[in-house]
Amino acid sequence: MITRVIALISTSLLLAAGLVFAPPVQISVDLGSASGSFDVKPADQSVVCPGPLFVTGGASGTDLGAFDRTGSTTLRYSADGTGSLEVRSIAAGDPAVTTLGSGRIYSAGDIGNATELKNTGASAGSAQGSMVVTGSTTQIVGIDSMRGLAAASCQQPSNDIWLIGGSTAPGREALLILTNPTPIDATADLTVYSDLGEIEVAGLSGISVLANSTAVLSLASFAPTVATLAVQVQASGAKLAGWIQHRVMNGTESLGVDLISPSPAPQLVSVIPGFVVRGTEAINQIAVTEAIADAAHSVRVFAPTGANVTIQIVSTSAEVFGAVLTGVIEPGTVQDFPVTELLDGNYSVFVTSDQPVFATAKAAIGNNGGTPRMDFAWISASEPITTARAVMTSGIVPPEGASYIVIGNPFDAVKSATITSLETGIATVVSVPAFGSAEVAITGAASIASDSEIYASVALLVSGQIASLAISDPTNVGNSVQVRFR
Repeated sequence: MITRVIALISTSLLLAAGLVFAPPVQISVDLGSASGSFDVKPADQSVVCPGPLFVTGGASGTDLGAFDRTGSTTLRYSADGTGSLEVRSIAAGDPAVTTLGSGRIYSAGDIGNATELKNTGASAGSAQGSMVVTGSTTQIVGIDSMRGLAAASCQQPSNDIWLIGGSTAPGREALLILTNPTPIDATADLTVYSDLGEIEVAGLSGISVLANSTAVLSLASFAPTVATLAVQVQASGAKLAGWIQHRVMNGTESLGVDLISPSPAPQLVSVIPGFVVRGTEAINQIAVTEAIADAAHSVRVFAPTGANVTIQIVSTSAEVFGAVLTGVIEPGTVQDFPVTELLDGNYSVFVTSDQPVFATAKAAIGNNGGTPRMDFAWISASEPITTARAVMTSGIVPPEGASYIVIGNPFDAVKSATITSLETGIATVVSVPAFGSAEVAITGAASIASDSEIYASVALLVSGQIASLAISDPTNVGNSVQVRFR
């Protein structure tokens, strides 16, 4: 036993001596060899198109809180890329799938609900944007409680939506429409502004928008008898598409309806092309003789931090004078600038300010002896266009109606733009004068491109009624992610 203990002690001493006097061992780990860069593919490109307009009150017209769609709306779209195009009603059902890659496709048909257009399975590195998927809806409604032309470009869902327009004054209705195209429930928080500032009432936060559904809210519930509205929608859980449906009544007579689409980020220079004026005499009669002040044209400006603004309205004709308006807007308030005494014609609106502002314009059209006697369109400020963009205009051609791409140039140098019919390939080069505007009549799918920054939108005229389409470029951004393993 003593011998074993002595042997164990001797062995331990030898091991300890080896650790003390052994040469050092260098151990290194090359973290670079255990790391890498991985490309994250952008999310599938998706745009959401509004369905038919909503009628308040249900079938009886007296059911408070009931909102039913009326009729159908015509969806026109075009796509060209790789992978497939899925066309899916938000309500339910499997999508209709078309394989892309064999040339541009076109479609037109009636829909009864909001609809999603999604490019799935696109090749790695494939482009996104309106040249890949673009669409719009148009609806002429002619029921007793609602008459007019409403149109909207299909929009990319977002977590942050600004809607500048609408009114809840007597005889006016503003419905907030929120569509969730995803399989995940969303929650929306609203911030509502007026000419007096932010409106603080209960019920503006935690609004549920269920998966694959559309929620409709009357803004009069939060902001009754407010003539100047601006609304921010912040969504969590899922991205939403949003519009304001604005309707005007004078007693039992309908005086127009439109869909207000989201505005781009606030700018120091906001350009609103496509300010189309028709039927001035009829509009003035309604506005002055019948004392309907908001029947006339107007420009609405929301200044989050306050601003001094100058509004210039320029015609596409060098022989027609427009208008110049100025004003001071208090922080967090909305202000309307009435526009009077414009001759019939096509115009662009330039809003310059010393602080970033949101701006939209409401163009009215008079139709003496027609039904309705007037209609109106809310026109959002345009995004700057520096690469080719596509837009799906109406299929209406003269004499029934017309559609124009109206271009605005807020710079002190002449700009040029190329408008191309995607269906015929016919291209038209347009010169846009400094601080000026120009127009091109076109129908169907078209693209607009310029080698320098310009602004544009589409004006639609059908049977004495008016609407507007935004020219946007919805994209999702991929990324390169550095990953390191330890």
